[in-house]
Amino acid sequence: MRRGFTLIEIIVVLGILGISFFATYHALTRFSARLNLNAAAKAVATDLRALQAKAVSRHKTLELSPDRVKLPDGIKIISGAPIKFSPSGFSPPGGSGTWILENRLGNQKKVITTSMGRVRVE
Repeated sequence: MRRGFTLIEIIVVLGILGISFFATYHALTRFSARLNLNAAAKAVATDLRALQAKAVSRHKTLELSPDRVKLPDGIKIISGAPIKFSPSGFSPPGGSGTWILENRLGNQKKVITTSMGRVRVE
């Protein structure tokens, strides 16, 4: 009695493994891209809150432009005007707004600054 596997059995098993790896790899890539986008949006919100605290502590109006924000590879700000904070911590007229971040897969997150100075991620 011979022991072992035939060439056809090995090819079938390798084919099944290849298909499952391919499906898993793409799902993990999409999941990873979404995680990176969420982390980048939260980091941008943290930077804006730090700018707000700095404006209050220095008693002057400060602003942050979207082109001055460092983002991870594959993530960019596709829409947004500079955000400003006055010494009171509120956004002066025209200083609030929404920045839209996008990853290479087209997923988007919004970082919103209200006229009351509230910064949130949606």
